[in-house]
Amino acid sequence: MNGLLAALIAIVGSTLAGRSLLALFDRVCGTQDTPRPRAEVGGLSILLGMAFTSAAAFVWSDMGRPLTDRFSWGQVALGGVLGLLAMVLSRRRQKSVSVAATPSPLVRACHAIFAIAVAAAAVQTFLTPQKFWDERAMFAIKGRVLYEAGTIDAPDLLHPDFVQGHPRYPLMLPLLERHVYALHGEVNDRWAKVWFPLMYAGLILTFAGIVSRRTSPEWGWLMAILLALVPVLMPDEYGFLSAQADAPMACFHGVAVLCLWDALQEPAGAGRRRGILLASALASSAVFVKDEGLAFLVVDLVAWFMAVMLGGGRLAVDPADAGRLRNCGRHLLGMVVFALFAAVLLTPWMRHRATLPTTTEMHYIERLEVGRIAERYSTLQWSVPHLWRRMLGTFC
Repeated sequence: MNGLLAALIAIVGSTLAGRSLLALFDRVCGTQDTPRPRAEVGGLSILLGMAFTSAAAFVWSDMGRPLTDRFSWGQVALGGVLGLLAMVLSRRRQKSVSVAATPSPLVRACHAIFAIAVAAAAVQTFLTPQKFWDERAMFAIKGRVLYEAGTIDAPDLLHPDFVQGHPRYPLMLPLLERHVYALHGEVNDRWAKVWFPLMYAGLILTFAGIVSRRTSPEWGWLMAILLALVPVLMPDEYGFLSAQADAPMACFHGVAVLCLWDALQEPAGAGRRRGILLASALASSAVFVKDEGLAFLVVDLVAWFMAVMLGGGRLAVDPADAGRLRNCGRHLLGMVVFALFAAVLLTPWMRHRATLPTTTEMHYIERLEVGRIAERYSTLQWSVPHLWRRMLGTFC
């Protein structure tokens, strides 16, 4: 099959699967009749679909089943059917509606800029392959191994020194790239990079949709375009164009924080529960992208707890005004739900991760050699004053 066609099929199947998953969240939480901007629905569908596509493949392989081309086509077919069904049912309920019937000139201009930015990101992404010879291309190499071996228990992935000593790095990106290879029928690392501009689009759409719903379409789309044009998102060093995990992890974590903020604007009820569960799912996805996502998940919980304690529990407008103690109790319950749901979603990966060999970095930290500690201390002695001068020197 043509590589571009395989990439497009992967995008459509994944996004429709995410749309059905979003409908499931609404059904469980009882928020099916709540109107939401199409940008928000589309952006969340993209990100949830990517997370679900990789997670389903991981669980399937963890159960001892092979990751074959047939499995990937089954994912596309099932996700497509469920996504189309969710869209039909949503249209009947008039659940997914645009924020404004006729967008203003500013919103239309932002739409055009968004389309140009995503198209430019896609073109730049497809112009270059993943460069398997690059020492930082660990995710691309793992994706190729997953495709050729058809299992997450491939001997190469279990070797402690494989891929620059990072055998415990999460597998969302490699599994997504394997998905494109399976649909294409061969390894073509150029088209496997399709997920990165798609993730970029999901980030901007979700931001525009949620902020538009909370403020106005003009303000939401203007802020989304400012986010889309932040230079650090695009460079081939660590941005989306690099096909590394830093920007994707930031994408999932950023949308998780946005969904949590959105949930805390709601009074206690179905809307808040939906937002907390979505935020937890996306924060878990950030962990499945890169190890640092776990630290960000903990930071989210600590920041939420500190805000509740310092703010007296009044982080959202509650018409009932239940009082400080009851509001704090509701927030603490939300934190428990957030943490438990994330723990449930991450259990398969964490259980598998515990069986993998430790990385060279982990050996390095665990030994805690005295000479290494002194070396790190000397680095701090140099880096802290240097950072201070760079940040504040021009203002003194």
